[in-house]
Amino acid sequence: MRSVKNEGQGQGNRIKILDQLRGLALLAIFLVNISGLASIETENQSSINESIDTLMSILLEDSARPLFAFMFGISLILIYQRLSKKNLNPFPTLFRRLLLLFIIGALHGYYIWAGDILLMYAMAGYVLLFFIKFPEKWLLTMALFFWLGYTIGVDFLNYFFPHSFSLDEWLKDLLLGPGESPTGSEYLINEFSSMVEHLGFFLFGMYTYRKGLLSQAIARRKRMWLLSLIFLTVGVSGKTAPYYEVDALVFTPLENFYPFVVTVGILMSIILLGTSRTTTLSNALLPFTAVGKMAFTNYLLQSLVFVSLFMHSGRTIFERVGIWMEPSYVFALFIGIILFVVQMIFSHLWLKTFYYGPFEWFWRMGTYGKKVPLRRKT
Repeated sequence: MRSVKNEGQGQGNRIKILDQLRGLALLAIFLVNISGLASIETENQSSINESIDTLMSILLEDSARPLFAFMFGISLILIYQRLSKKNLNPFPTLFRRLLLLFIIGALHGYYIWAGDILLMYAMAGYVLLFFIKFPEKWLLTMALFFWLGYTIGVDFLNYFFPHSFSLDEWLKDLLLGPGESPTGSEYLINEFSSMVEHLGFFLFGMYTYRKGLLSQAIARRKRMWLLSLIFLTVGVSGKTAPYYEVDALVFTPLENFYPFVVTVGILMSIILLGTSRTTTLSNALLPFTAVGKMAFTNYLLQSLVFVSLFMHSGRTIFERVGIWMEPSYVFALFIGIILFVVQMIFSHLWLKTFYYGPFEWFWRMGTYGKKVPLRRKT
């Protein structure tokens, strides 16, 4: 097999803040998924468990996936631009890359844990290839359409009309007919519906990188800090309202909009922290760099470890294995934090010897169809 030139050897080619963003997004998704990964029985939790669960939901529920979607959009356009600069046709390579992700995501979601996000990201990737050559203004227009138009439009329809609209239910009726649907087909429809819901952030990630907004945000730090505070305040307030049964025109019809507002605030805050002129602040995000570089491997390991530890949380054979059953939320959260810290340490040590994480290396090999060096030269 021929060898692909190892671009991982040039650490200057990697944008460190993007790895840190990816690492923090991985943590956010993991924290959101803990209830499902541990198969927590929510009805019999103590008040402190319920309070911490509610706090996590307000801060991260439905805000973590868009964060990763933003990063995925950037990653896709980075690969596209790198291949284009080498006068190569990027589309066959990207098609293989996304097909591998689709297969791994389908296997992960169908046989290990139902909360998989990889298959949905692969679906989104194929849609993004259609938009990848669009001018910047059209990327922004489509991002806003899917983020604001679709999300707010559906929310208002459901608020003002008695028959609520759900894309996944509509597609199931259209494609499968009424009644019970086949599990595999239903799963794919749910993932497609989720992809459409998050498509705005995939496109927003592509637009942000193409427009150079990361550099512009860093250059306008005071204004960006103010905007991030506004986004976080508005978003968290909107996500908190349902817990206090606030039924107002600015809250209830926009319940799916506010999580995305929180995501924007988190994104801006992380970028500003990671690029801070104050060494103490910028160094605070350094531990997330290695775990972010190995996000693919670490994401799959989180599922495998948790469905092996907690009974009835996994699928197929994993449904019958485990040490604990229906744990408290705080206990599962404690185990999750320990696991993530171990992953941070492991990723740092692994990357001292190897260029890529195990699954990143396998994915890269499949993407290029060529041998890729794994071990660093001593």
